[in-house]
Amino acid sequence: MANCPKCGKKLKKTDWRQHCPECGANIVVYDLQERLMKDADIAEVQYYHFQKKVDRLKASFIGTKLAVARIITSLLPAAPLFLPLVKASFSPPVDFPDGNVNLMTVVNHFGAINPETLKALPGGEARADSLLLIAGTLLFALSVVLTLVHFILLTLACSPKGRVRNIVQDILILLTCTASAVCIAAMGSAGAVKATLAVGTYLYILLQVVNVAVDIAVLIQGIPITHGQCYVGGIPIEEYFELEKTLTPEELRAEQYRRLSEIQKEKEEKIAEDEAKKHHGHIPGQNEEKGADADG
Repeated sequence: MANCPKCGKKLKKTDWRQHCPECGANIVVYDLQERLMKDADIAEVQYYHFQKKVDRLKASFIGTKLAVARIITSLLPAAPLFLPLVKASFSPPVDFPDGNVNLMTVVNHFGAINPETLKALPGGEARADSLLLIAGTLLFALSVVLTLVHFILLTLACSPKGRVRNIVQDILILLTCTASAVCIAAMGSAGAVKATLAVGTYLYILLQVVNVAVDIAVLIQGIPITHGQCYVGGIPIEEYFELEKTLTPEELRAEQYRRLSEIQKEKEEKIAEDEAKKHHGHIPGQNEEKGADADG
């Protein structure tokens, strides 16, 4: 349960009345203005931290023209996945149709990939070829996952660790997609799977190079982050944080009331000025008609 705002007595569930049983203070309205001001201060500081994250998110995607281009180049490597990646022929224990293989082929015949098949592949004289096939397949799948993760984490590209994270991802993407192609190209013809690289793989690697190049260019260029000015009790929040270190809570609250009074006064003066212009300003046409009526 809560405490009495005046005497600090711990209130029980039976203390449901409006007044404190210890000091008799009205719990609901006691020092209400100060409590509301404290809640407002907390809300404005939380909004400031939240707004900084939103500003970094916006900058990551649309902070510069190059950042916008990065969104497109991050998605482009997905297109070659639907083109022929390898041209392969299969023999038992692999039950796959011969011909071009792409993402849709793997999805449609996913049931052919099972533990029994994977266990039987590395056996016999073609062990090296089978291991290269497994390694190349896993590395390629890892490069696709890394590309997806890279795109998602673009939302954090302007965070404190975003630069290092993007560089590590770029390096891993290039290493995995290149190593995958090397493994497949190095396979012999003695195994259950005979494969040669197709146009999709070459285009995939090319687009990954473009993706990484644009990302590095964005990191080198940098992205300016613009933060809107936030206030706490009428005080700019950067100044508020400094005043918190040097002023007592009472002095800080008095300064807030002074700033808020000045802001309110400026608003009232602006309203009075607009009203004066509205009633006494020169309105073309009307003044001329009044002058004509007077002459008449």
